[in-house]
Parts: sequence; structure tokens; C-alpha cells
Amino acid sequence: MRVLAILATSCFVSSMSMRIVDPVVLEISRDLHVDTAAVAMLASLYAFPYAFAQPFLGAFGDAFGKALIIKISLAILAACLFASALAPTLGLLALSRLVGGAAAGGIIPLAFAIVGDRFPMAERQLALSRVLTAIIAGQLTGSIGSGFVASYFGWRAATMAATGVTVAAFLVTLWQLHPNAGVHRSTPNTREFIAGYRTVFANPRSVVCFSAVFVEGIVIFGLFPFVAVLLEQRGAGGLREAGFVLAGFGLGGFVYTAFVRIMLGRLGLYRLIMAGGIVSGLGLALLSLGTSWPIEMAIFMIVGVGFYMIHNSLQTQRRSWRHRTAAPPSRHTRFSCSSDRRSGHPFTAWA
Repeated sequence: MRVLAILATSCFVSSMSMRIVDPVVLEISRDLHVDTAAVAMLASLYAFPYAFAQPFLGAFGDAFGKALIIKISLAILAACLFASALAPTLGLLALSRLVGGAAAGGIIPLAFAIVGDRFPMAERQLALSRVLTAIIAGQLTGSIGSGFVASYFGWRAATMAATGVTVAAFLVTLWQLHPNAGVHRSTPNTREFIAGYRTVFANPRSVVCFSAVFVEGIVIFGLFPFVAVLLEQRGAGGLREAGFVLAGFGLGGFVYTAFVRIMLGRLGLYRLIMAGGIVSGLGLALLSLGTSWPIEMAIFMIVGVGFYMIHNSLQTQRRSWRHRTAAPPSRHTRFSCSSDRRSGHPFTAWA
């Protein structure tokens, strides 16, 4: 189980690094003397390369080893976080977030793939749930930790603290995560790569899958960078309170994992997706009331529950979609709307 702890650590910092900017948008805006809307774009500059780099990092993982690519990704992520903490301008900060997002994008999917490679089916579900717990914990730590540290020492100190955690994760991974012995690796094949994705998109449901994940990302995560701004405008709190409010979303993920079996048994997969949309929509509507930050934290927890009801249901459905595809996808399509060929466990490029 040592490899599982190492993978969980890597996934923790990948998830944490995504959320550290959200609570401190207002602080960055003041420090760099730029508009808050421009700073809020840092979220997109991180998220898009985070998603789009994953298919390529997946192919590199197959060719050169998943463990090696995770180590390289962690090293680049740590360097980019360090550069972010020292960035004198918004342009350099944006560049560091852009590159860091691309590097972080492969860590979680490659960790899932390693679980599929190294754990037997009887143990795989539990192993993946442990990794998912680390991912949600990373979200909580990124939101609460960034807001809390920044409220006392500034956003640069918060980013530097995240750098230290990432460096520690890199050193542990470098020391302890070893490749599987005797695994045959082949050079990435561009034709095979393209053919695999053609196979995936030949299934019309894959378009629905990607579109749904894209829309849910915009609707839900697009609000995160403005939480601190809205709280301060109403006199309801600052950086520290924004961190706690955003952490409510991660708590919603824990609530979902606790009750998912009951919800699936009562609703079934498709009704669970529809119910998730209703729950998320209700939560977003309640946020428009502009209440106190503890209440908004609870509302964000509702939004988080709804999001995971949709997102994880889409992940689960990918297994059946893959079996209906005419030709088996390439090994390089593991990070698309399909399930891992060896693990049989579905996950997405937005995991």
C-alpha cells in the first residue's frame, strides 16, 4: 500500500495547486495593480492546459513510464509555483500558471492508471477511493490554506507554502515511486494516437460526455475566483472567509462519497445526474441571496454535492459507452471519455 500513499500525495498537490489562487484574487489584484477580472482569468489559464495536456501526457506515460512522467510533472509544477510566488507582473504570473496547469494535468490520470496497473480488481475500488479522498483534501487545503495564510502574510507567502508542499511530494515520489519492472514500452505513434481519438469521437455519446464536462466546469468553477471579491463588496468577509467558503465545495465531495451508494440505489445513474443538476442549480440560486459567509460555505457544500453527482456519474457511464464503440480505442486514449483498458475503471480528462 506504500505506492498508494505516494500516489495520493501527488494527487493531493495537483488538486491543491488548482485552488490556491481562487481565494486570493483580490489580494493579487491589489498587489499587482490590475483589474480583478484580469486576475480571475488565471483560473482559466490553469484549467484549460490542465485538461488539454492530459492526452499527450498519457501517451508519454505509456511510452516512457507513468512514474517518470509524474515525477517530471511534479518538478515542473513546483518550479511554476515558485515562479508564481515571485512573479512581478500579471503576465509572468499567468505564464507560470499556464505551464503549471499543463504539468499538473497528467498527475491525477496517470496515478489512476497506475492504480489500474498495480492493484487487483478486488482492491482497486478501495484504492481509487483513497486517491479520490486525497484529491478532495487537496481542494480543501488549497482553498482554506491559501486564504488563511494570505490573510496574515500575503498571497505570495501562500503560494510559497504550496511550493514547499509540492517539493516535498516530488522528493517523496522521486525516492519511492518506481516503475514496474519488465514492462515493454514503445515509441509514441502519432497515427495510433489520432486513430484512437477518432474511435472515441465516432461514438456520439462521447460528444455529449465532453460537452457536459466542459459546461459543468464553466458554470461551477467560473464562480470561484470572484468569491472573495463578492464577500468584500458586501462586507461579509475577506481572504480567510473566502477560503472557508470555497472549501465548502470540497466538503460536498466528501458528503457525496458518503452517500453515493444510497443515492444510486434510490435514483439510478441517469436520475442521479438529473438530480445533481437540480441540486447544483438550487445551490447557485441560493448564492445569489448574498448571505453570511458561514451560510455561503454551507451552500457551496450543496453545490459540491450536486457537482459530484453529475461528474462521477458521467465517469461511471463511460464504461458502457466504450463497449458500444465499434473498434477498441488506442492505448493512448486512456484519458478521454473512456475507461482504462486494463483497470476497467472510468475516469475523465477533467478528473
